[in-house]
Amino acid sequence: MATEAPVRPDREAAEQLTVAPEGGVVDRKLVDAVRVVEPMPLGLRAGGAGGADKFVDNGGTVLQVTQLFLIYWGTAWTATPAPIPTSAQITAACQTMTVGPYMAGLAQYRGIGRGFVRGSTVITSSNPPNNFTDVQVSNFIDAQITAGTVPATDVDNQTLYCVMMPTGVNASNSNFIGEHTYYIRSGQRIHFAWITNSGSLSRITTIISHELVESATDPEGSAFLGVAGTCSQGGWCEIGDVCSATSTLDGVSVQSYWSNQAGQCLVPGWPTRSYPRVGVQWTGTVAARSSQRWFTFNWPEWERVEWRMLPIAPRPGAPQLHWKVAIERPSGNYLTYWITVTNLTDQSVDFEGRYCVLGRT
Repeated sequence: MATEAPVRPDREAAEQLTVAPEGGVVDRKLVDAVRVVEPMPLGLRAGGAGGADKFVDNGGTVLQVTQLFLIYWGTAWTATPAPIPTSAQITAACQTMTVGPYMAGLAQYRGIGRGFVRGSTVITSSNPPNNFTDVQVSNFIDAQITAGTVPATDVDNQTLYCVMMPTGVNASNSNFIGEHTYYIRSGQRIHFAWITNSGSLSRITTIISHELVESATDPEGSAFLGVAGTCSQGGWCEIGDVCSATSTLDGVSVQSYWSNQAGQCLVPGWPTRSYPRVGVQWTGTVAARSSQRWFTFNWPEWERVEWRMLPIAPRPGAPQLHWKVAIERPSGNYLTYWITVTNLTDQSVDFEGRYCVLGRT
């Protein structure tokens, strides 16, 4: 059972990509060789604006990679004829939303990356009460976790449970059509949201998008919050609360959110980039019959990168180099590649560390 009522939530009343596409590279042994490429804004749909940040990082929890679990509450979701929209249509739209540029644009907020739909289920053992409260929703989620009808939160607590209401079911305050917050279960904070249903897929996904990006950047009211005077509403002041424009990304309706980098509300899109994109990331030397490791960082996780270590001087007769690539994910949006290069010869080998960016993944 829920052991504590939900805290004061964000409420929804009726672009940006930050990337360093060629990263920085560090020789593990030669710290003086560090070269950092600063992140650059890409994919903006409007021009930037200067000035101080409207939303500041208070250091609280964020969801680096949101795992969205959709719970469709009530027998109305299995009625004949099928409801409009169906649960399958909403789930498919959320799958598209979470893996696209909409969430990749959150990289400016502590490196948050794209999420994914962890799963979905329809619960017909009960129906949501009209004029429902946050406590009723959290108790419902908690009962499903206890019963095993929905999975417990993942090991990193990145799960966001999203309860979808049938049409005609409203919150106790009918001015609110969506909300996100958390409750306490066995000492752990469980992040959740609820969404009301107007019968319009585009309106539903717009509300979900609002709660999704705010849950990622401020799931507990302690991370990215507006400075004094940013919001006029009550509750947590978050990046979706000052924006109202909507757009369609990959066929899904979403709401704009605030970009500190651009100084305005944006719906982010993928940057216009050519593929494949190739280059030399660094040059190095490996002593005879030895290995050395480098790492190169700030590569966006949404691009596929292949690596090749190429000896500069030709020496026919036998292989010269062997290399292994390992991946570290320090944040949701960025990758670090750790590359160990082994010299197979009895002489030192100078080489180029070459990359090829094949496309988006």
